[in-house]
Amino acid sequence: MFENRAPHVLAGDYTPLSAVDIFVKDLGIVLDTARAAKFPLPLSAAAHQMFMMAAAAGHGREDDSAVIKIFPGIELPKRGTKSGPA
Repeated sequence: MFENRAPHVLAGDYTPLSAVDIFVKDLGIVLDTARAAKFPLPLSAAAHQMFMMAAAAGHGREDDSAVIKIFPGIELPKRGTKSGPA
């Protein structure tokens, strides 16, 4: 996932390939199923919260890589700019 989405983040391109809202839905289904089986999924629960934060911040229809936008202190490239060493 990181290998696939990192180039989009570096290009500032959040055109949806799979939207944040889809991750909220799918992770919710996974967690509901795990809860019914009394099976703990702490990392999935944390990821679900982060995707919900991204959706609540208005990024729900953007690509799932837009979840990075909720992390404080990260300077993100703008669309069409290059980042990294020149």
